[in-house]
Amino acid sequence: MKKFLIAAVIFLVYILTPALITMFVTGVTEENVTQENVYGPRVNVKYKNASKSVEVNEFVTMVLADRFETTDEAEVLRAMAIMIRTDIYRIMGEEMSVDSENLGMDYMTVSNMKNEWGKNYEEYYNLIHDSVTSTGQMVITYNGNPIDAKYTRVCNEKTMSGSEVLGEEYVYLAQTDCPDDLTSSDFLKVVTITAKEFVKKINNAFEDSGIDEDNPAADIQVVSKRENGYVEKLQVGNVLMTGETFAEILGLNSPFFTIESDNNDVKITTKGKGSGFGVSLYTANNMARSGSTYEEIIQKFYSGVSIVSR
Repeated sequence: MKKFLIAAVIFLVYILTPALITMFVTGVTEENVTQENVYGPRVNVKYKNASKSVEVNEFVTMVLADRFETTDEAEVLRAMAIMIRTDIYRIMGEEMSVDSENLGMDYMTVSNMKNEWGKNYEEYYNLIHDSVTSTGQMVITYNGNPIDAKYTRVCNEKTMSGSEVLGEEYVYLAQTDCPDDLTSSDFLKVVTITAKEFVKKINNAFEDSGIDEDNPAADIQVVSKRENGYVEKLQVGNVLMTGETFAEILGLNSPFFTIESDNNDVKITTKGKGSGFGVSLYTANNMARSGSTYEEIIQKFYSGVSIVSR
């Protein structure tokens, strides 16, 4: 009996020690990342202090949860699930697995979802999960290959032509009229960033920007714009950067922006929300409310594509 008790204590210490150390060091216990056998294509998801391989559709659910807005219609969520799955398989190529950090996709763990949604967790999770499972293993292809399934929340009246802006390999990104987008509350946004905060953000991204700390707006010059108004390149101090990079650094809604000085602070007005390419989710939601299916939504914004089961 004594030997049995000693063995039991040793076993418990062996099991509990890692969790106790994690809690002591970080102040929190690790989310359950117990590894199960996963067959077929998978994504290796990196957690705080561990990693776990999950089936592709489970990861699609995690990404869709991050992109989900409560106003999204079910048919739009199905379209988005197919778009996310398409991008995963495009990046994965012929491999059977891919690391989540190589996908460039934000995602939410179950703990994130519960913290974000609170009492609505079960409702929202079931809606998202059903949207993923109901589309099986469907992906979007052009000439037999998975496309770069770009999307934007709100565009500037029409989405951009992939072939004209990005090159012929993106010919499937159709220029699509989206007049309803102009009525979105997210279409126009004005933000004022203090000179100090603006310089800090730019210098965090580009250490030797050389931007004037007293009047940074004077050191910004738009070099080129695309035909539809999106900023292509701009000079910020010593740095030549794309409009997309500038928007990402400052957390702007889109690369369609104008800049002016406001008492030496920087006032930026943006139009649209997102890159301006691919599916406009605002128009897609209006289509869904009028009875359009996810297939019709996908076919409207991507030209000459097929929706196939992988």
